[in-house]
Amino acid sequence: MSSKQAFVQKIAIFAAADMKNTFIPASLIIAQAALESAWGTSGLTKKGNNLFGIKGRGPAGSCTMQTTEYVNGKPIKVDAAFRAYNNWGESIADHTKLILGGVSWDRNKYKKVIGVDGRSAAKEIQKAGYATDPKYADKLIAIMDEYNLYQYDVVKGGSEPVKETKERDINVVSPWAAPAWGEMQKNGYVDGSRPGAPVTREEQVVMMYRLRKNFLKLIGGNTARIEELEKQLQAIESEK
Repeated sequence: MSSKQAFVQKIAIFAAADMKNTFIPASLIIAQAALESAWGTSGLTKKGNNLFGIKGRGPAGSCTMQTTEYVNGKPIKVDAAFRAYNNWGESIADHTKLILGGVSWDRNKYKKVIGVDGRSAAKEIQKAGYATDPKYADKLIAIMDEYNLYQYDVVKGGSEPVKETKERDINVVSPWAAPAWGEMQKNGYVDGSRPGAPVTREEQVVMMYRLRKNFLKLIGGNTARIEELEKQLQAIESEK
């Protein structure tokens, strides 16, 4: 077995298990890990267990490394701080978190990567701006093809490959969110409708209002105390 095949087998264990809960194609996770980490041999991977080149600060701090960025289609070398992890498992979990949750200014940035086949996911993650390399998707697909990574793309409880991209049904809750969604619905924070739809400002306000009222009840203990705390909280909220 070659070192690259051994790398695929090691990452595939995490990727396949991850896909059963998130529906992020295992082939994408494996191909990205291989490409970004030079099959586990890059300085960043050796120094910080960072498989995907995610920048910032991680559980084990950060590593400053030189990297290639593309400006107007031309490669340039720059220094950047990358997240450091204690092990590869943390790196893969952080990658999954990024795909599912997007970025602070766009929580749906990578939503089209979820629930699709590997080739489609590679194209969509490039369109979303995950990497600046204009040939990023082509490189991922080449790795998928050469090592038949599609064999790891299995749906939960089955063995059939993930089909082509389909628009998400906003009335169906995602498996990874189902426990939290059920609890929030049971406790009256959401009405149970359209779990996959974008949240409006009105819905955010209603959830915050209900949380606020329950918090006051929790610490107030009785009606008189709640009224007093309500006034104190209003005074705090009115401060600029």
